[in-house]
Amino acid sequence: MIRKSEPSSRRLTPSRRNLLRFGVPAVVLAGAGAATTVAANAEELGLPFFGPSREELEADLTTRIDAYLADTGTKVEASVAVERGERRLDYNPGRTHITASIVKVEILAMVQEYWGAVDAIPEDHRELLHLMITESKNRAATTLYNYLGGVDALVAAHARYGLQDTTPDAEGRWGVGWSSASDQLILTDLALFSDRGVLDAEQVDLSRELMGGVIEEQAWGVSAAAAEGETVWLKNGWDVESQLDGLWVVNSIGVLGGEGGEPVKMAVLTSGAVDDVEGIPIVEAIAEIARDVVETE
Repeated sequence: MIRKSEPSSRRLTPSRRNLLRFGVPAVVLAGAGAATTVAANAEELGLPFFGPSREELEADLTTRIDAYLADTGTKVEASVAVERGERRLDYNPGRTHITASIVKVEILAMVQEYWGAVDAIPEDHRELLHLMITESKNRAATTLYNYLGGVDALVAAHARYGLQDTTPDAEGRWGVGWSSASDQLILTDLALFSDRGVLDAEQVDLSRELMGGVIEEQAWGVSAAAAEGETVWLKNGWDVESQLDGLWVVNSIGVLGGEGGEPVKMAVLTSGAVDDVEGIPIVEAIAEIARDVVETE
């Protein structure tokens, strides 16, 4: 199980705008400590707390990611979907990206659906799932993909899972289809939580075991936004693409704090890095921005 070990604080200092939003007078603001949260001030004054709207938060998310990407001086374009509790935010939702190895989460769900129960999965397929997710072995993914029926089975899964923006590769290759951050958040959710009705509790536990057991050198990505001690379940995808004139896609999807009451579910997809060395820090910085914004009080 991946757990974030570096110290990290994710609570934001409240802004004057947010305090004024629920009617805290200026005189109170002047005496409030900088570390006092918006919600705590509201509770103390007996006032209702109305946080920022989705539109305001998405505007903040857009401003911050746009500014960050501009500062990198790269050609990278990104899309983000992030969810915490009832709050859902999107950045650049109309953009699709080549999936690379994050499609392996969909293959994981498909294999589990095919066999119907964890106990029914043959040992060789269990081993292939382990290699495909924890070490991102492409040969394991190809074996499972072909067993399930290849591109036809994948397209059927796209429809079955309610994916709106995900399209297969014209030649049927599993790793070079296109998808949106929103669709990847759906796949992350259905693989790791049983309330979508696709996988049962035991199947979800297997997904969590595998996505929580990714080897250290591949455990980058959305995990950068995890707080100390938080459980992380993730899958990353990265590859150089001829369709992008030799530039890279670098993607990360997963869940932070999944054992808690309000986990943070996130998909960060990027295109246009010159290589993974350039792309990975960008994905991680965007993940940190996304978490900060979705947890704004």
